[in-house]
Amino acid sequence: MAVTNDAKIWAFIAQSGQGKGLLMKAALRELKPKRIIILDTKDENGEFGDMVESLVAVKKATLKPTFRVRYKLRGETLKARKIEFEELCRIVSEAGNCVFLIEELGRYTTPSYAPPKWADCCNDGRHDALHIIAASQFPAQLDKAFLGNCTEIWCGFLGEKAHRQVMAEKMDVDPDDIKDQMQFHFLHWDRDARTVTPVVAEIPKKRNK
Repeated sequence: MAVTNDAKIWAFIAQSGQGKGLLMKAALRELKPKRIIILDTKDENGEFGDMVESLVAVKKATLKPTFRVRYKLRGETLKARKIEFEELCRIVSEAGNCVFLIEELGRYTTPSYAPPKWADCCNDGRHDALHIIAASQFPAQLDKAFLGNCTEIWCGFLGEKAHRQVMAEKMDVDPDDIKDQMQFHFLHWDRDARTVTPVVAEIPKKRNK
């Protein structure tokens, strides 16, 4: 994939089990990025990169023309993980021209606080040719730097009213439209096209026993 300087910040939002992971994986298969860093919280994206054991290894990988790496935060405390996340964002920003995918963004930011280097990735992504992709079950917990700069959103069912309200306001839809989404069904919001269209995640085929 050739990353252009068009701002690309994609959000995949839905309660657990609704299929946002399926949509993200389908998007990555279509993009075929040659440069990608994945914060793989649950170690579920082995198809798209090799897991490395340290931030030093992530940094070393980005010195190559192409890289496809995954990293899982090692810190055992909230403070340690925040420091790791900030350093990972610094590495991404310095690397530039890559995809940065974050599983469960709400683990690392809050509505009132975006770690400085993460905010830089969101606010300066166009300059650094970054394509940011993040997922969350709890959009009301996400920072405004990310949600405010999203260019595309895929939003599925959200069980809690507070989360539906955040996304409904962002996408300019009725909260009940989000409440009514069936499993694997999403509303796709495109900022530039000013459109909201229904999409369905491809459901995995059951294997015959």
